[in-house]
Amino acid sequence: MEIIIAGSPRKGMYSDRMAEAYASITGGEIIYARSVNVHPCHGCGWCHGKGEGRCVQKDDMPDILERIRKADRIAIFSPIYWWQLTAQTKLIIDRMYPLSAEDWKGKTLTVVVNGAAEDDDREFTLLKEQFGEMTDYIRAAYRFLGVGTTDDAAFEKALEKVRKLAAEK
Repeated sequence: MEIIIAGSPRKGMYSDRMAEAYASITGGEIIYARSVNVHPCHGCGWCHGKGEGRCVQKDDMPDILERIRKADRIAIFSPIYWWQLTAQTKLIIDRMYPLSAEDWKGKTLTVVVNGAAEDDDREFTLLKEQFGEMTDYIRAAYRFLGVGTTDDAAFEKALEKVRKLAAEK
């Protein structure tokens, strides 16, 4: 099973369309970050103490965490805003803190980011390295794709790369 986090704040834009194309091949379940009620992490540590892997907050994240725990693969799709993922995407990532090393065991994290730049732009390299460090820490397998979506023609090329990545599983 695969959970796909679609992080665009705008419905139907490039990131959504890439996530949907990916899901059509992998059969993954899409969670649209803009449509869920997820509050910022409080950094209280309750989830690693009394919470035993559960967050103290009452929002949609406990359900999302449970789906992630059951999944073999997690994919994150986000446009790049100011050299970073969208705030909606980051909220969900920050709230993954209750997941333990055991929860991540055997999982693959795929990250696909797009921005108004060429495919070899530094913004993609920085995010690839950042997620590489994160997946090393959680000991998950890792796949990354950074694609330029400067216009519709570039988007079509990016979409083909996403389809190829999805087919590789």
